Amino acid sequence: MDRKFDARQDADFRRRHVALVDAVRSAGLRHYVVTGSENIFYLTGATFDPLERPFFLIVGADASRHMLVPVLEVDHMRKAWGLDQQNIHFYREFPAPSGEGWSERLLDGKLLSGPFAFDDSSPFAVGQVLSKAGGHASDVLADIRMVKSEWEIEQIERAARYADWGVRQVMRAAWNGGSVAETYAPTQSLMRKIIREVPDWDALATKVIAAAWPAPMSAEPHSIPRIDDRLGAGPHVAMVLTRVNGYAAECERTFFTTSPTQEERERFATMVRAREVAFKMIRPGVACAEIDASVNAFLNAEGFGDFRTRLHRCGHGFGLGNHEPPWIAVGSSHVLAENMLVSVEPGIYASGVGGYRHSDTVLVTRDGYRCLTQVPTGIEALVIGKKNFRHRIASYLTRRTLGLSAASSS
Repeated sequence: MDRKFDARQDADFRRRHVALVDAVRSAGLRHYVVTGSENIFYLTGATFDPLERPFFLIVGADASRHMLVPVLEVDHMRKAWGLDQQNIHFYREFPAPSGEGWSERLLDGKLLSGPFAFDDSSPFAVGQVLSKAGGHASDVLADIRMVKSEWEIEQIERAARYADWGVRQVMRAAWNGGSVAETYAPTQSLMRKIIREVPDWDALATKVIAAAWPAPMSAEPHSIPRIDDRLGAGPHVAMVLTRVNGYAAECERTFFTTSPTQEERERFATMVRAREVAFKMIRPGVACAEIDASVNAFLNAEGFGDFRTRLHRCGHGFGLGNHEPPWIAVGSSHVLAENMLVSVEPGIYASGVGGYRHSDTVLVTRDGYRCLTQVPTGIEALVIGKKNFRHRIASYLTRRTLGLSAASSS
């Protein structure tokens, strides 16, 4: 299936290709082997699910491009940018007969020769084969991907708008005593909205996570709440991560379903001020490590310096993934540049009590930054009202659909 790219997409793929070829030449290499699904998508626009069958894009210092794919994917890969049909090669179905598998086809001297490097994100088995053949792992594409084009920024802005919409829907579904299941429901609504509104929607390049992490589990940001967990007192976190046709964003807000106590208000305010420390520093030329160090110093002075109450860095990059360079962390060597996308999300976590964290998708501009996510951040806008008739209906339908107990639903 041949795919048509509009003029702006075509120009963007050419920019990426030229940047990689320049990097291959500068490194004295003859070829660069791209194996990661995200990196192949970045260079070709082609989506796929590799499963146990690896895909390879081989880019030469002479600007040549070849793909090696499973035989059942040959016609499918006609949608890839910058590849003629004769440059799409195949290997036999896995596990292949001797001599006809991916390693034999890749290393037979027809596709790959001379000094070469490969994705440092390559699967272990693939990396072993390529290393034994004389290649070495390289993260050259990570550097190329960090600074976004205007076209890429537009795609991430779209993902950010959907993340905003999702957070508002999660909080709209929340109420004191309500179940987490009710806050998961916007995941389906958001996905349906994306399918309706996004031209050429790609199921393999679109993913949505939307839910509320209730207190005290909000102090464990990478845990997964149970659908029958309940929203009660304490700080909850509405978390929405979107990836829309390959481009990612996120929005998160700390909110309450009961009137916050004085201590909760103070911790919330400290988290907001920590964000302000970071935002004041975001501009081209600032070292990411310095931003995180400044936030750490502020929180330490406020009595939240222990790593167990911080748990994670100030932020990370966005692009094709929800987590990618640049890393806003004390151990990072990255320096901000115009058109990078980052999160700002310093958090405070109290085990057994709950967590306080807002997260925004932020564009680094020529003179500073622009926040792409716009959900209000003030505490008064984030205290949910009482249960209403809509909540009662949604709660009943959710319990009935999922077979949940009616306990604590009144």
